Amino acid sequence: MNFENAKNKLKEYAQEHILDYYDELNDSQKEALLKQIDETDFSVTSKVINGKAEDKRGVITPIKAMTLTEINASKEHFKSLGLEAIRAGKVSAVLLAGGMGTRLGSDKPKGMYNIGETKDVYIFEMLIRNLMDVVNETGAWVPLYVMTSEKNNDDTINFFKEMNYFGYNPDFVDFFIQEMAPAASFDGKIYLEGKDRVSTSPNGNGGWFISFVKSGLCKKAKEIGVEYINIFAVDNVCQRMADPCFVGAMIDGGYRSAAK
Repeated sequence: MNFENAKNKLKEYAQEHILDYYDELNDSQKEALLKQIDETDFSVTSKVINGKAEDKRGVITPIKAMTLTEINASKEHFKSLGLEAIRAGKVSAVLLAGGMGTRLGSDKPKGMYNIGETKDVYIFEMLIRNLMDVVNETGAWVPLYVMTSEKNNDDTINFFKEMNYFGYNPDFVDFFIQEMAPAASFDGKIYLEGKDRVSTSPNGNGGWFISFVKSGLCKKAKEIGVEYINIFAVDNVCQRMADPCFVGAMIDGGYRSAAK
């Protein structure tokens, strides 16, 4: 993208101030800024600018939940359906791991935090152990897609390699970086982190899908036959990913999405 193209793009979203210091930058800084402008989706600021004109909302009603009694009554049936889907390669998992362990007193990715009492046990390790339970039960590897962030991507990938993927088959593990969104004031004006860089923040866990698509992994998942994706966050080391009973219950009910 050249200067004129960048200027026109910014004008479309009333963000021309981003180029206020352009003439003060050296060639490499100019190139970096133009590249960031080219790659940034500024349309998100329209929601801030037009915030008073709220989108029309639908009617919010309670959803039907399946009780433990209902689950236990059909548990074997659900589990059989889930096991069949997993063995057929239809089930994958997405680990949302873009956060840092700052609140835990660590400057490393949250998944690298050591939660062991008598020996080293890492959050990533516990999650992989849980997923390995499904692999051992089904005899099939569950494709695992790990969402990182700009800040922790390299550390996360290197840690998995260093730990030999905690025994997981690396052929079934892919990493993708969470999209960043421009940070803006309440009136919709985007902040500058420096004269040569737009201020950005991770677009949140809700943005996992657009990041997944842009990385090319959504296409890859479809090509290998994935139909169901279990999305889970790095924080909960007790969760059971790709739980056959849960997967089977969702399939049996014909639901497009489900939460446990």
